[in-house]
Parts: sequence; C-alpha cells; structure tokens
Amino acid sequence: MIFNLLSIRSGLVFFGCAWLIGITAASAESIVVRTGDGIPAGPISFKPAKALKAGDYTLTAGGRQIAAQASADGQLYWWTGGLEKGQTLTYQLAPAQVEPRVQVRKSSDEQIDVTIDGKPFTTLNFKKDEPKVYLYPVIGPTGVGVTRDFIMRENEVEKENKRQDHPHHRSLWTAHGDVRVGDFNKKGYDFWAEPKNRPVPKQVLTRVVQLESGSVFGRIVAEIEWRTPEGQRLFTEVRTYTFFPGDADQRVIDVQNVFKFDDMDVKFADTKEGGIVAIRLAVTMDEVGTKTPRDVRGRMTNSRGGVGAGECWGRPAEWCDYVGPLGDDTVGVAVLDHPKNLRHPTTWHIRDYGLYTANPFGLHDFPDGKDRDGSVVWKKGENAEFNYRIIIHKGDTAAARIADQWQVYKQQPNITLE
Repeated sequence: MIFNLLSIRSGLVFFGCAWLIGITAASAESIVVRTGDGIPAGPISFKPAKALKAGDYTLTAGGRQIAAQASADGQLYWWTGGLEKGQTLTYQLAPAQVEPRVQVRKSSDEQIDVTIDGKPFTTLNFKKDEPKVYLYPVIGPTGVGVTRDFIMRENEVEKENKRQDHPHHRSLWTAHGDVRVGDFNKKGYDFWAEPKNRPVPKQVLTRVVQLESGSVFGRIVAEIEWRTPEGQRLFTEVRTYTFFPGDADQRVIDVQNVFKFDDMDVKFADTKEGGIVAIRLAVTMDEVGTKTPRDVRGRMTNSRGGVGAGECWGRPAEWCDYVGPLGDDTVGVAVLDHPKNLRHPTTWHIRDYGLYTANPFGLHDFPDGKDRDGSVVWKKGENAEFNYRIIIHKGDTAAARIADQWQVYKQQPNITLE
C-alpha cells in the first residue's frame, strides 16, 4: 500500500508508507487522483508544479463540480466526499467565482468571528483583560458547542452538576505552565493557571497577519507575544488556524504554532500543566458526565487501543478521540498529532473531566516517567513548529474513520513538485 505524488512533466516520484492516494499534475489544468484502499471524507491538498494564483477554483469530474481553493503559497485544497478503493478521478481545474462558505471577519478590537454558511462556528478571543488567546465557542456539525462554557458564559447544566472548575480552561487554547528564562533551575512563568491573587503572565495578540475567507477553508494567522506580568516579551508565537467547513458530519480545524525565540534562550520545563493544543470539552461528552437533566457521559480512546482515562492519560499516541452525548446526538472531538512534531507520538494530558491536551513536555508526571525529564531548551534565534488537526465529528470513532483520517493527515505535508 503506497502513497505517491507524481509530476508527469518532471518525472519526480515521492513515496510514503501509507495507503492514501496518488495525485498527478497531468497538465496545468488537469489533476488525476488515484486511490489505493480508498480514503474518508476530508480535506486534501497538494502543490502543483505550476504556481497557482491564490483564490477560488472548481474541480470538475464526470459532470460534477466541487470547490477548490489555492492558498497564498500556491497550495491547492479541496474537500473530498470520500473515494472508494481503486477509484481514479480526473479533475479539470479552472478559476472560479465561488461564494465563500467560510467567512473570517474581525468583529471588534478583541475578537475575530468565523462563520460557516452564514452560521457561527467559532471566535478568536484576544481580550486585554484575559491572559490567553483562545477559540470560543466551537460549534460542531450538529449546531451545538463542543467545548465547555465556563468561564466565558453561564451554563445551568454545568452549574447544577458542579462542573465549574478550573477557570483557566478556556475552551480551545495553547499554554504551558513552566516557561523559564535566565536561571533554568528555578520555577518559571506559569502561562497555564490564572490565580486571582497575583499578576499573571499573558499572551498578547500584537498583529493580525492574515485573515482569509473562502469556499474550502478560512484562515487566521496571528502574531502573539508571550509576556511576563511586567510586560517583558519572552518569545513570539505565530499561530495559524485553518478552518474547513466540511460536510454534514464533520468540521476540521488545523492548528499550527510556530514559536520564535528571538530574544533569549527559553526552557519549556517538564510539567503536565500544559498543552500546545488544549481543549476543555462540553461536560456531557466527558467521562464524568452529568446527572441532570439526565445521566450521560462519554468515553476517550486512542490510536494505541487505549480506552478510558486509565489507559490514555499520559500515554503516547498518534491521536486521541473523545466521544460522548451532545444534545440528542453522539459527537466526538479527535486530535491528531503531526508526525513531524516534537516527540511524536505525543503524550496526552487527557482527563476524565474533559481536559484534553497534547503535551510532549510532561514526561516526569506521566506513567513510567519517574526518571525522565521532558524539558526542552531553545536557544536564542531558534524556532519550533507544531501542527495538529482537530476533527469534530458526528458518531463514534469507527463511524468517523479516525484511524483512516490519521493516515490522510500524516501524508499531507507540503510537498513541492519542481
């Protein structure tokens, strides 16, 4: 089972270890897609040999048109409805004027709204009186938020079930609980917790680099400074969210975090209190669940066969999926760790009460980690990049084909054909 990406004109062939697809740029206007064992519905991308102008396109095959979108760097994206084993499609590519499904607009000096088909999907919050930059709400394909409302909004179910804990768990965010500079032997700045009795370090969004709306995806690129309580910058992060509207069954968010250590050496010390991608799930979906208005709870699984917090917390895995009741539906949130990330497969700070983070730094706190140190030091001038895919889906892990989605994701780095 082989993934290949071919350019007939250049004769270059790239091989990987998955079963995914072959995409051939047969000409500047024609794209051939061949599948091995088939692929699930989801986003596909590749970079044609001839640079494409950023904007909207159509792909036509067998009289059926689908939307495509080229990013500023020439990467072409589209959403496949799924392809069967051995299926071959030849798409004709053409520029088009397509109504954007994803609209990304700055709604205030402290918020950027993202809508899908005119309905709210999520908002990037960067409020001056809050210490984190985060997404809230995050609306799944059933029209219901998949993250907890506390502390952003009052929710009676959370209140009645005494689930208003950990006020620093802000929906979907990035943070680390021990960032050290200067003396690496001393406890550092805690960007995780938010104690009320003392000043805290903050993430400050200093520049919106890019806002992009489109038929296939929307994108936010933001420059964020991680600062001490006194306002000194420790390092800069460029955080990119790419939002795929998907279909009736799923939404996809790709998250990229690039840390730029331009000012000083920085140490991310070993602690479980952190997550490059961190989520606090809606309380009906987690393993604690709720007793009112009815007794419901969810279940976590991972790529290594782990089930439940006892088998998933602190364990390495290519992905985790947390599935549970949400309104009248079963909904899951899967997080996929890119194979190029630090210490892939990452360890997961994933709890029965719905905290859900990808944390490659907390080795000492995790199972079998007593003699291990997950700390990492970056020297001044170095960068660090992390990439994750979040899939919000209807149904359970098997129905959403999360294992197959992982195969698609791990074979979609930016491959340039020359």
